[in-house]
Amino acid sequence: MKKYIVLTLVIALIGFFNSIAKDNIPNPNNSNTDSYRLLSSGCLPSTAQTIMDINNVRTTILGGGDMWWDLDNAKYEIPQGSDRHSMFAGALWIGGLDAQGNLKVAGMTYRQDGNDFWPGPLNSDYTSPDYGTIDASTCAEFDKHYKIELSEVLEFIEYNNCIAPDCIKDEEFPDYVIPDAINNWPSDRLSVDGTFDYLAPYADLNGNMTYDPTLGEYPAYDVNKERDCKNEDILFGDQTLWWVFNDNGNIHTESGSESAIGLEIQAQGFGFQTNDEINNMTFYNYKIINRSTQTLNETYFGQWVDPDLGEYQDDFVGCDVSLGLGYCYNGDAIDEGVAGYNYDSDDPPPAIGVDFF
Repeated sequence: MKKYIVLTLVIALIGFFNSIAKDNIPNPNNSNTDSYRLLSSGCLPSTAQTIMDINNVRTTILGGGDMWWDLDNAKYEIPQGSDRHSMFAGALWIGGLDAQGNLKVAGMTYRQDGNDFWPGPLNSDYTSPDYGTIDASTCAEFDKHYKIELSEVLEFIEYNNCIAPDCIKDEEFPDYVIPDAINNWPSDRLSVDGTFDYLAPYADLNGNMTYDPTLGEYPAYDVNKERDCKNEDILFGDQTLWWVFNDNGNIHTESGSESAIGLEIQAQGFGFQTNDEINNMTFYNYKIINRSTQTLNETYFGQWVDPDLGEYQDDFVGCDVSLGLGYCYNGDAIDEGVAGYNYDSDDPPPAIGVDFF
């Protein structure tokens, strides 16, 4: 039986920096837990960079567990089009103890010492000697984000529901072509490990565990508002980036951890286009699967954050313990530089915040 943990992170301007959550990640099957073979697969660092820009935020997401920068410059622009950036970089950190009490860590900062995460899913066939591993070609194949918008899926559903005589497709949907984002949705693991398990969630309308958009199947937004988001895999947001990465593609040179944990992380970055505060927020959902054969005990999840709220030299940071919320705010009313967040001294200072929930 698969064991996984799902975490969601929210970034909000004028709202909510560095939060942690704690749990144990159980081993995913009943196989022998006394040994676990973790092999360096020679994967190359991720080079993928994709823009998320559905609302008042425009930001760059990378494919190796880090985000909000392009490896050189801050790329968390808010308001969109202002050339003002409130974040310089951020990344997911995970650490815990194996059954022998050895510390295992996976985390990223500026890649100055290397990487702890690599693109792609790990082998999920626990009957195979390759279970929990990945090869360099699979890493390269998945060095990308799969970007989709809810509007594309809604139009696709309407197109498939168009039946004559009440609806004539040539009239209602002239020149309609199924978007590449739907046709190329990374739905199954057959090419990865030969199993029928799924990767990115989709609506399996006929229950045969095979994604087929020609039958009207689509990436799994909860379009009918009827799915249990706590217990079912669904897509979130009006615009969504889905990608998968792992900590076993190569040696952990960034953290210096002596061995990998064996994690596969299926991630979503998403935003909503609204007329309220949510329009200034971005969200990140992590489905973290332990593909090792050991439970990772006393596991901590953290979001490393380097906030540069405009001019970084006048930024202050703080936390609200009761909310489990970290934040960064301008320390004075003059945010030096052309890309600063200047404001009236009588107003609350601009602020950026981070929270797990």
